[in-house]
Amino acid sequence: ETMSKIDPFYEGLSVLGEYRHRGIEMKLARKTLKRILSFGKRDFTFVSVSDQPQTDGTWVSGTVSVITDEFPRRSDYVRAFQDSIAFYEAIDNCEMTGQPRTKLTIVFRIDLNDSTKGGSGGYIPMWLYVKTVGSTGMLSVQNMKKQLQEVVDRRVEREEGRTTENEINLCGRNWLTKLVNTDS
Repeated sequence: ETMSKIDPFYEGLSVLGEYRHRGIEMKLARKTLKRILSFGKRDFTFVSVSDQPQTDGTWVSGTVSVITDEFPRRSDYVRAFQDSIAFYEAIDNCEMTGQPRTKLTIVFRIDLNDSTKGGSGGYIPMWLYVKTVGSTGMLSVQNMKKQLQEVVDRRVEREEGRTTENEINLCGRNWLTKLVNTDS
């Protein structure tokens, strides 16, 4: 639902199947990306996995790239790979409003050049990765923040008056300013 608003290169998503087993939710899907500069379009085939919250409240989700005959390679796209894991941990409520907060940690690996057997390459040079991965990732995080803020705003509207917009500004929106780039 929000993927098109978070990923600046998003083109489309096809879900082949959705599965549940012992509370774990899985989706087999293909995500397609628009052309990146002058380089070809990309597609990712993956299984998205969402676990039940752990006993300490931490929730884990992730994606694993897969190669499957269900989503064969398309000649108009370069197969790309992205594996990720995200940890959502409850932290102390906001001191100003008492609103719950969450710490999000995301670790991912991405390969936009298909170098696997039968792959077509992709030809995005490493210097372009290095120059753009930080800003593209930060743009995605900022877009995610906007989408999360819309969810908060809708929830506040439903609760009518329980929380003011000013209280949300004081606590709910300041987490992005705390992000620092630790790479030297």
